[in-house]
Amino acid sequence: MRHADQRGVRLARVDDLPPAGRGLEPRRVVHHARQVDRWRVRIPGAGKIMLNLAVARFCRVLGTLLHNGVPILKSLEISSEATGNRVLALAVQNAAKNISAGESLAAPLAASGQFPGTVVEMIAVAEESNTLEAVLINIADGLENRTWRQLDLFVRLLEPIMLLVLAGAVLVVVIALLLPVIKMSTTI
Repeated sequence: MRHADQRGVRLARVDDLPPAGRGLEPRRVVHHARQVDRWRVRIPGAGKIMLNLAVARFCRVLGTLLHNGVPILKSLEISSEATGNRVLALAVQNAAKNISAGESLAAPLAASGQFPGTVVEMIAVAEESNTLEAVLINIADGLENRTWRQLDLFVRLLEPIMLLVLAGAVLVVVIALLLPVIKMSTTI
């Protein structure tokens, strides 16, 4: 900050903004960002992969934080930001509100409809058996392994399709080059 002031550059600070402009995030932008994240997980094929990666990130971060003794409400706050998906983050934040009211973690996650059923069931069993942090890390490992296998399969299926598309493009170019020659030879 000092170096910038010495060079004559003035950096804007939040305190410099008028009071009406501080801390406001346009609701429309937040709504559209959530809508984009909602659409992302509905893309055929790739949506499930993105959802699994986001849920795996949530489970791994939450499990690691709980294992290291961070309180659950703070862990949920941090892990909601780590999901990379605003819809999942909102579901986790709602779950944190329910936990502060004394309820379980699995019920609000299931009610959100954003988390896979098997993940919610495993979290519910882990809460009852008091092994939540270990189960969350196991869930993350399983989801990541499944997702990498799906990505590998997707790439293997995409290679022949790309090869066919390129072959079709080459065929169109060859026909475009040879068609005038053939027309000229038939008119002679």
